[in-house]
Amino acid sequence: MILNRAFRPLGAWAVVVGAAVLHLFPPSRYSFYPRCPIYSATHILCPGCGATRALYELLHLNLRGALHYNALTTVLIPVAFIWWAVERSRASKHGRAMELRLPWIAWASLLLVAVLFTIARNTGLAFSI
Repeated sequence: MILNRAFRPLGAWAVVVGAAVLHLFPPSRYSFYPRCPIYSATHILCPGCGATRALYELLHLNLRGALHYNALTTVLIPVAFIWWAVERSRASKHGRAMELRLPWIAWASLLLVAVLFTIARNTGLAFSI
């Protein structure tokens, strides 16, 4: 518990620094961003392919560009933030440590959505914006 509290500011700073780097250095122009090993090996777009470029576009308030690169990431970011805020509020309200746990139905739903998204984007069934 004490260790967790000690690392909270470090985690927040890591997010801020990561967002600043992504904002200043576009993934399309800089090669230090990691490449997808699944795409490199199979040429199949995984559910995460394009997420870095989508985050870059979101940081520049380009929703259309973000949806183009990875619609799943673009939709899940606000959902994840709202979930985190609700859990944080509950933890503060009850004076306990925040626990980020998802029920099994949420994990199963996320897996199903990721599989369907992967199939749709690799077979051309996904809509174009």
